[in-house]
Amino acid sequence: MPLIHSDVTTDALDVNALRAAVESPTAGAVTCFIGQIRDHDPEADGVVTGIDYTHHPDADKMIGPIVERVLEQLDPDAQASVSAVHRVGHLDVGDLALVVCVATAHRRQSFDICEAVVEAIKAELPIWKQQFEATGRQVWSNLGVNL
Repeated sequence: MPLIHSDVTTDALDVNALRAAVESPTAGAVTCFIGQIRDHDPEADGVVTGIDYTHHPDADKMIGPIVERVLEQLDPDAQASVSAVHRVGHLDVGDLALVVCVATAHRRQSFDICEAVVEAIKAELPIWKQQFEATGRQVWSNLGVNL
């Protein structure tokens, strides 16, 4: 039961559907990470009003192999189930940007895989964040470019 579903989409993320996709009678633990847009950021001078996520045209093809590599390392017996979806486009404060759900027999493995998948996606998936502030200022995250 490895990777169940992965995608990069402009559609709103459905946590319940992603969770349901990984659940099974053998799963004693389901861990879900829900990343949502907040109204503040260390790079912001004031209140954050929204974010535009821009992505490489093949990002939807890249997310699956990222997750599979994590599973090869942390789930050698292929017992975990994972769904991982990143949203792109314009997101307002409160909108969901990344959802990762992991089901395993035991909680520790579920936590470990979920965290590793989130960190790998954040580090490797070619998605860039342009943050908008109430003052009109815009910041591209981690690029040091202020407009």
